[in-house]
Amino acid sequence: MKMFCFVILLLFLKDVTAQSPHDKLKEAKDYLTVNPAHSLTILQAIPNINALSVKQQIQWHIITMRASVPTDNPDMLIDSLEAIFYHYQHPYFIENLTTITSALGIWLRKNNHLIEAQTSLECSYKHAKNDRQKLTLTNSLALVARHIGDLDTAKALYNEAKKIAKLTQRDNVLAIIENNQGMIALEEGNIALAEQHFRLALVGYQNLDKRSGQISAGLNLLFTFLIQQELVNFQRLYSPTKNLTNGFSSVAKQALLLWLHTRFLQLQGEPITAKEQRQLKIAYSHIKGPKLKMLINKYLAPALDFKHMEDPTTTQIMFNRPWFKHVQDCSWPKQNKIH
Repeated sequence: MKMFCFVILLLFLKDVTAQSPHDKLKEAKDYLTVNPAHSLTILQAIPNINALSVKQQIQWHIITMRASVPTDNPDMLIDSLEAIFYHYQHPYFIENLTTITSALGIWLRKNNHLIEAQTSLECSYKHAKNDRQKLTLTNSLALVARHIGDLDTAKALYNEAKKIAKLTQRDNVLAIIENNQGMIALEEGNIALAEQHFRLALVGYQNLDKRSGQISAGLNLLFTFLIQQELVNFQRLYSPTKNLTNGFSSVAKQALLLWLHTRFLQLQGEPITAKEQRQLKIAYSHIKGPKLKMLINKYLAPALDFKHMEDPTTTQIMFNRPWFKHVQDCSWPKQNKIH
């Protein structure tokens, strides 16, 4: 009987320990690569974030930021950035400065603050701790250059990053670069080259088991199949891409999938109904990024009887939150790892 009670007590203590903030934060971080949506679920289950230590609060926000990017949660990303900059002088903040300013750069780019995005990423690069981080940031800077419209700079940066990624066997970055090079080729109308890049990106993401990447590359590849009317290839790739997309909490990616599949059905001979057109119009409002909307307007919308789509061009606006001055100054000291 005593032994039985002792076992029950151990199990109870183990359960309590498993629920500690430290373990929950570690579990959320562990899920970032395979299922970032689950990372967010774990984080939201931690009660009273303000009761955590400052270091744990910073950890909570960093994991939230990292998970919010692949799950398309921009509001969550900027809210965590807003909160984390209250602690901009904390040693653990400075230790993770590159991660924080890189996430900020992503949010700024996606919200058309392109000059500020470049500033944030350059600050990230200045404080990068190793070649791995510098490689990732070179790729991010190339993406900003592409959005600014400086394709020559973007291509040069991607080629530079690609050489380094191959030498250092950074397969995850190689997949990202291939996907981004594919987008440039698609924007330039070189569909066959875009397809090649997206195929390489998809294989790379599959080998890494990175679901968000598989979805992005899969959707982009489906796009090229539609443009070239390669319907058999579209049909083969559609089901696995649909399953991944529907299992991922990204309204934007699901919206793009709807546009692609509707166009596929039309090419199969199915007429587009008024209801489907209304659904497409709603989906269009959820699609992220003016460049992707431009591609939809060019290759999909006319065929689907949309004559006057929303103009996706946007005016760059200034980002003027008070704490951004720290990023512009970028004068944090170098910091050893805090244990």
